[in-house]
Amino acid sequence: MSSIKYKKIVVVFKRTKYELDLETYGSIQAYKEVTKQNPDVFQRTFESHERQIRSREYLKNHVFPKADFVFREHFDPDSGANYDLVVAHGGDNHFTYVAHLVGNTHLIGCNSDPNSSVGALLSFTAEELGEAVRQNFKHTKLESWSLLDTEILYPNGTKLRTVPAVCELSIRNNSPDLTSRFWISYMDQKEEQKCSGLLVYTGAGSTGWISSCFPKKFPPFSKHEPFFHVYSREIRVKSQETEFSLADFRALDQVEVISEMNGGLAVDSLTERHYPFPPYAKAVIRLSPEKLFVLVPLKRGESMQDLPYEIEQKRINGTVIVQIKGRMESGPLDRITQTILDEMVGPDRKHLILDFSELRYISSLGIRMILDVKMNLQKRNKEMALVGVTSSILQVFHLLGLSNAFQFYSDREDALKSFEEPSKS
Repeated sequence: MSSIKYKKIVVVFKRTKYELDLETYGSIQAYKEVTKQNPDVFQRTFESHERQIRSREYLKNHVFPKADFVFREHFDPDSGANYDLVVAHGGDNHFTYVAHLVGNTHLIGCNSDPNSSVGALLSFTAEELGEAVRQNFKHTKLESWSLLDTEILYPNGTKLRTVPAVCELSIRNNSPDLTSRFWISYMDQKEEQKCSGLLVYTGAGSTGWISSCFPKKFPPFSKHEPFFHVYSREIRVKSQETEFSLADFRALDQVEVISEMNGGLAVDSLTERHYPFPPYAKAVIRLSPEKLFVLVPLKRGESMQDLPYEIEQKRINGTVIVQIKGRMESGPLDRITQTILDEMVGPDRKHLILDFSELRYISSLGIRMILDVKMNLQKRNKEMALVGVTSSILQVFHLLGLSNAFQFYSDREDALKSFEEPSKS
């Protein structure tokens, strides 16, 4: 990313646990009295508080001396549009809370206490952010993360649109000892399910609940992928022969869930983002047309010259030709997916040719990513063809049982002619 200077910046803090507890108990004496049975917990809470205060002061004095600084309770949905950059200083939950309010403004996640928080969504510490600012963000990149839109239709006719989900939606019975019951439908399939809860998540999914879902058919995926995943946790079955087609699947289109319980729908595991989901309420979940723009540091191996592959693009009328050279086996393969889908935006771009004539190797993950591209294009009535596929690479398609899922041609000219045939119009 070229050097950039943001003119209007706001840093959004969260109060530390110590600050919140002290407010609850009224005085340090009362707080210590409550925690006297476990003084180690109090000490750890206080030490984390001190580290977070030092991190705040570092941002104020050494990184953003001219920025605005607010606590999250004073940052509202209209605030984000007033700034060029929003910095969420806290943990993952704080990051998602702030992300719900920034709109199209660029966002940075800054871990307020790396000693006690993994911060899966947070890309910087205060010191690392200071170094990035001194270099005018030269060694950073702007990612566009997928979001989930959800509309709830209640039995009385009321409609409610939730905030966009950055990581996940969870749908569960409000009573923890009762089973979650609902009807779920996707495309032409519909089934009734009983489970401990339904999880709908993006590639940013980072919570422990996702990690505890086992087994899962799908590995982790990138934050900007044009799909989302649905998982029914601990699904109940009457017999071992029962099979559910919608218990663990990848969604390219909207998913509908109709409640059969006194339930709730939570966005990004935030108590402030919990919505009633009573019997006969329907939730319609789809990818948002909007994106979350997150500034992250470049990591080793992410500059184009360090990648094991190269991408070249050209366009002939309504056909986009993307040539991939090298090896599709490691590195950020999702960059290929994003490059292709970005090239195919627009009604005048009707066909895609992937040229593999200079591709030396492709892994099974690489082929699955190409399949995701094909499915995305099919949804938009756009066609794809593969050309120049060597026998060794074709063998990988055969081994995965996907050789019939694609159209193969010897060269670009044959592929272009196939698009011109009457049956293809």
